Amino acid sequence: MNEAQAVKLNSMETRSNITESHVEVLKRNSQDRKVAFSASLAAPGQGGDTGPFNTGITLVYRHIYSNIGNAYNPTTGIFTAPVRGLYLFRFYIYGEGDSSASTTAALHKNGHHVAVAHAHQATGGINSSNGVSLLLEVGDVVYMHLWVGDKIYDSEYHHSTFSGHLLFTM
Repeated sequence: MNEAQAVKLNSMETRSNITESHVEVLKRNSQDRKVAFSASLAAPGQGGDTGPFNTGITLVYRHIYSNIGNAYNPTTGIFTAPVRGLYLFRFYIYGEGDSSASTTAALHKNGHHVAVAHAHQATGGINSSNGVSLLLEVGDVVYMHLWVGDKIYDSEYHHSTFSGHLLFTM
């Protein structure tokens, strides 16, 4: 009986060590996960107004400063959360004054309005900004939305930007 118990104890110790090692690897991978992006609206060498349109659109920020973790898609303008965690998003908008169109962009999460930056005046340059921290699940999407009839401006000076990064996993 003692020999059988010793074999069973040895087997349990081995499994426990393997499990502890696996947990340590998972913790290390989770802690090492780095997710951050920053982009401006105008593609390199381009500029001007985006909008106004008769339907709302997803803004696609094409001048990529950084895209660590590749969670931001510069083709679609959509950020997809790769891990569950708290993320910080910031956005800045710029426009030329126009009495007929505002400069407005809204942050959306999974198709729902979260926050907006808005400015409107007849002449001169206008700007606005906003930012939020959001708890995201794996696969949640965040993007900037241009409202119907509004516009946003960018140029080689990169006035209109969208950035986000993972603060910590949960």
